Parts: sequence; C-alpha cells; structure tokens
Amino acid sequence: MGDVYDVQEISRELRITPTDTWKMGEFIRNTGKKYKYTGWLYSIGEEETLDINTQLKKLENVFLPKEDILCRLKSKYNLDFSIDIVIYIENQSPPAIYLESPIIKFAANLGARFDMDTYVH
Repeated sequence: MGDVYDVQEISRELRITPTDTWKMGEFIRNTGKKYKYTGWLYSIGEEETLDINTQLKKLENVFLPKEDILCRLKSKYNLDFSIDIVIYIENQSPPAIYLESPIIKFAANLGARFDMDTYVH
C-alpha cells in the first residue's frame, strides 16, 4: 500500500503477477467510493484447513526469497505492507491460529502488520 507508485514496476521487480491492483482515486467497484491508497495485492486464495500456517507457508515460499527487493521497494516508494488473514469458521471448527517465527521475523523486517478477520458460518 502507498500513495503513488507504479504497480507494474512492483510486479516486474518481484517477478510476481498480483491478484489485483488499483490506483489511489480509482472507484471501488459498485460502491461509489474511491480508494485512498494505491494497492498491489497477492492472494493465496481460499483453502480448507484447520491450521492457518498451511497457507502462511505458501506465502513465505513466494515472498521470503524477495525480502530484500520488498525492503528496497518499501524505501523507494514509502510503502506499507499488510499480511491479511481471513478465516471462515464452519461447523464450529475454528483453525489453529498462531504465528511461527519465520513469518513473524519476515513481517518485522518489512515493518508489516497482520490483519486477521474471522467470519462464523
């Protein structure tokens, strides 16, 4: 997340295709509201699991090798990073929710925040 930066440059530098991108001031689909920041989003996608680390490890595999690039981009464009975890609880079976050292260290090195949302079905 950041104010103004080239999302295509981020993709080229990381050699990763984002799931979604938007520019500050663009309309948020079907809301009539505008984005307050430029965004580059990568999603692992939904997966049924009883441990959030199943997906966090996939995130680590993609982004841990790119940590130096991410730090450089953060400095160059004054970016903020967020690791968002969305948990859908079904049949009263919540997953194990804990963070292992590698993802904590990675997030700390980037100055990233964790955002966790839970939804009960």
